[in-house]
Amino acid sequence: MVEETSELSDRTALSAESEVLSASQEDYLEAILKLERSSRVARVSEIAVQLHVSRPSVTGALKSLVGRGLVSHARYGHATLTEEGEKIAREVERRHVAIRGFLIGVLGIEDQQAEVTACRLEHVLEPDVLAHFVSYAERLARTQRMSSVAADRCTERSAFGDADQGEPQA
Repeated sequence: MVEETSELSDRTALSAESEVLSASQEDYLEAILKLERSSRVARVSEIAVQLHVSRPSVTGALKSLVGRGLVSHARYGHATLTEEGEKIAREVERRHVAIRGFLIGVLGIEDQQAEVTACRLEHVLEPDVLAHFVSYAERLARTQRMSSVAADRCTERSAFGDADQGEPQA
């Protein structure tokens, strides 16, 4: 319980750090993170396509993020996250994934709507509320995975047990 509370306060602290960033800036960091993973670099044109914004908008946002020490970007070059930028981007992504998973897995919301809603929720919830929500969603997801694994093992044991007795499995 103490460890869980410590994790939660760490998440709240991270959220508080990124609180000074606008939702748009967090989206830029998350987009750059995804592009770095898929193609090693994030080009202004790729960021614009991913976020459905103009290239001049991307350039302006990158200047702001460079000024905060979260992104490295040379004129006409690609953008890369700094260590601090990557830390915040991973936290934004983690929140997004947890909320999206909760919306789909628990509430049964369709993928596309869950994606849009998760993006909105991750930016409007207060940092401490968001930290609790994400913590709950992640715990729930772990519990569901463990239950699924246990059910699979029971099914396997049952199949092997019945096979030993010569009874075919349906």
